Amino acid sequence: MATKNQQPHPSGQVVSVRLPPDVIKRIDALAEHTGRSRGLYIRLALSAFLTQLEEDHWNQKTVRYERDGFDRNFAQITTCLMEDPKLRP
Repeated sequence: MATKNQQPHPSGQVVSVRLPPDVIKRIDALAEHTGRSRGLYIRLALSAFLTQLEEDHWNQKTVRYERDGFDRNFAQITTCLMEDPKLRP
């Protein structure tokens, strides 16, 4: 993040991450083979995979919301039925 005296860089913010050595080796080999930068491939990989991660996250939230709603409704209906004296044996 830029300090008060420092303006943000026009190409974006810097984010630091730790990567396993084998991943770095693969990125470096690709970069060397193609003459492109390590950063380019990291940005491309993140951009390509981020959409999938977002979709997976929202799908999981939707499934959880629907499941929790079903469970809540089922519990309410069951409780009402068990408390209804007309339905007791």
